[in-house]
Amino acid sequence: MTSQSLISIYYTIVYPCLAYACVLWGNNYEAPLSQLVRLQNKVLRIINNVALCDHITPHYVNLGLIKLPDIVKLYTCQLFYDHLINKKSSNPNLSLVSEQHNYATRSVSLQHLNPESFRINTTKFCPTTLGSYYWNDIPISKRNRPTKELLKKALRQFYFARY
Repeated sequence: MTSQSLISIYYTIVYPCLAYACVLWGNNYEAPLSQLVRLQNKVLRIINNVALCDHITPHYVNLGLIKLPDIVKLYTCQLFYDHLINKKSSNPNLSLVSEQHNYATRSVSLQHLNPESFRINTTKFCPTTLGSYYWNDIPISKRNRPTKELLKKALRQFYFARY
């Protein structure tokens, strides 16, 4: 089989399983997700015919695929985009730093979200808590895209630049 047909099989079978509700289950400790990361790496090794001892990150870039943690960040940021930019009627408790006080700080000028404080790990791994950190990590120029598709494309480029 050609690598192009293997990539289409990846997007047909593996990617939907990784992306389905990843906002809820993907914001978790690394250990439970490590088996999924290994599965994704194994699929990439099969597509590119790469030995186990070779680094896998360059192959993600060559194929234009993003890693599982970045898939989780991508879908979480799309959820935040729907709430903050498109004003969809979901009910997460999100507030900008500028709504917390009336004096100028770096977080206000960068339009950062105020992350929810947490005492227990259930709240720590909540999509609204970790999503605030993911959203604040993205440059404003990428956050303020007019459509969700343009945001998705900009975020993919942003995550590729980190590989």
